[in-house]
Amino acid sequence: MKKRIALIVMILTMVSSQIASADSGVVNTDSLRVRQNPSLSSSVIGFLSKNTKIDTLGKQGDFYKISYNGKIGYAHTSYVNIVKNTSPPKSVVSVKPAYIEKHGVITANLLNVRSGAGTTYPVIGSIKLGSKVTMYENTNGFYKITYAGKTSYISELYVKVVNESSTSSVTPIPVTKATGVGTITASDFLSVRKTASLDSDVIVMGKKYPKEKVDIYGTQGEFYKIKYDGEWGYIYKSYVSLADTTSNKAEYVEDGQQYNTKTTGNDLVSYSNTFLGTPYVWGGEAPAKVNATGEYLSGGFDCSGFVQYSYKKFGINLPRTTMDQVDIGASVNINNLEKGDLVFFLTNSAVPSEVSHVGIYIGDNKFIHCPKPGDVVKISELTGYYADNFVIGKRIIE
Repeated sequence: MKKRIALIVMILTMVSSQIASADSGVVNTDSLRVRQNPSLSSSVIGFLSKNTKIDTLGKQGDFYKISYNGKIGYAHTSYVNIVKNTSPPKSVVSVKPAYIEKHGVITANLLNVRSGAGTTYPVIGSIKLGSKVTMYENTNGFYKITYAGKTSYISELYVKVVNESSTSSVTPIPVTKATGVGTITASDFLSVRKTASLDSDVIVMGKKYPKEKVDIYGTQGEFYKIKYDGEWGYIYKSYVSLADTTSNKAEYVEDGQQYNTKTTGNDLVSYSNTFLGTPYVWGGEAPAKVNATGEYLSGGFDCSGFVQYSYKKFGINLPRTTMDQVDIGASVNINNLEKGDLVFFLTNSAVPSEVSHVGIYIGDNKFIHCPKPGDVVKISELTGYYADNFVIGKRIIE
């Protein structure tokens, strides 16, 4: 009996050791913080130097689970290059997955791809309008897909499911920018037609309702061309009011926690530069006021107040504090920053594991910020102290 139990334990140990094997990775930054828990606010328990090889034990949110000095730790995914295992474990029996594949067509201009099934998971990429995708299961309103060789998720709200037998009848919409925005003015509803004609035998694809906004992709006779459920459709011009396309209003995209706007990173940099020299004021969130002779009267910024004020100029409403701002936008590592991205740092020695400072990246490995009492809004190099204490970048503009 004891021999049988020992044999079972040995088999289970062999199987579990094979199942636990995961992807290997290489650290791509000079000093990677290993945290106690999968969070940017978690305590740092150690560091890994550049080119250190690690074995991941799994993934939780934005972090890889690893073994560090005999303990479980977490390393941010942005700073680890994964090398996929090429040979499957020999002792694990291949089991056919119990799901039914679905095929779909992307109906959003640019659909965010996430690391998990929910809007709180980080954006790891995007798929263009009209692209075909294969989906494996639905979890919490998100389809599971394979993206760049990894298991990822997309919202079901922006995918039109099609059967394999009918895939050939769906003509994906080419990636085209809208030429304008219209508002439906019909009193009841406006039919979306398959072709630009009022003939009774024309297929009606669906309906648009009063005050609903639609992107216009061109005109054909008395009709505007629009996209509807992943296909081209047409709506009668007489019941559509064109909006002012010169508006620079930013529209918040909740699914990506970003803003769809005409504003560019250059716009943000140019505007934020106008505040160079503004004094630091704790809790400050407005430009400094001076008298006729240039003497300082009141006002000023702290770091997050400066960032919030700069973005607000372009209709982008960010949270007030650094700790809340770090939760907005798509994660970007230090090697992929673009103008207008937010950059976050650990600068508070009293709470060394907490994100405590933010600035705006302006290009050429520099950023603009309002650092501390007695200082002013200024431009600093993203090297040395700031490179060592850099946590993450966040892209707010989609």
